[in-house]
Amino acid sequence: MIIIVVGVAALIIAGVLVYYFLSFQKNDIHRRLAELNLDTPVESVTTVAIHKLLDDSQQRSLARRLNEAGWYTMTPVKMMGFMLVGTGCGAGLGILLGIALGKLDVQTISIFIVLTVCGFMFPNAMIDRAIAARKRSVQRELPNLLDMISTSVEAGTALSQALNIGLDAVSGPLKEELNLVNDDIRLGRSRQEALAAMAHRVREPDLTTCVTAIVQAEKLGGNVAEVLYSLSGEARERRTLRAEEIAAALPVKMVFPMALFMLPALVMIIFGSVAAQYFK
Repeated sequence: MIIIVVGVAALIIAGVLVYYFLSFQKNDIHRRLAELNLDTPVESVTTVAIHKLLDDSQQRSLARRLNEAGWYTMTPVKMMGFMLVGTGCGAGLGILLGIALGKLDVQTISIFIVLTVCGFMFPNAMIDRAIAARKRSVQRELPNLLDMISTSVEAGTALSQALNIGLDAVSGPLKEELNLVNDDIRLGRSRQEALAAMAHRVREPDLTTCVTAIVQAEKLGGNVAEVLYSLSGEARERRTLRAEEIAAALPVKMVFPMALFMLPALVMIIFGSVAAQYFK
């Protein structure tokens, strides 16, 4: 009876936390005012309690990962809340599974611990997956952007206008980041600072190299079109090398599916008739 009450309580607490963190959304005005330190919103007791679980270094690290994933509306405190919600859901599921099994032994306790840890780590796994997908998309779209910008600059277009033209040649996260660059420029940031901020948010090596080369070429008065053209060629070569690396790793990855699915079928086909005749 006590186990049932604890399981139900854990599920209720997890549901309340999910409702709280899904419903608690700041609007853009409050968020921008908080970033400019012009407004200090009143935090709830739950938010303050979760905030105390993270020190400054952990908050900076989690904020950097959220920026890499493109989750700009998600704060470290809110993400920690989702981790706690996942922990509660995993613990509740472990308790319910123990109730269903009807016993309390080492195996049941191990399952409970594993589900609890998995519930806590699930949001982190989602962040890592979003970061990897975002960087792959940037790597795939970057050569097209550089080709379009270099062609536009060679035709006599200014670099700022060439960036706007390059928006039509890309899609996905890279296009979103370029829109943020344009927004920063309209808000008064210089083009170099806006591009550097984009590279700092995404933290993709190819994009960081391209931004650094463009900024240095502008500062030193170099030929930006030639720099962009060479960067485009290097980006395409790196993309080809990555594709070849993935293709070379496929035979190794295919060993386990073949051994698991194809070999039993082959054994059944070869020895099935023999076994049928023998038992007949």
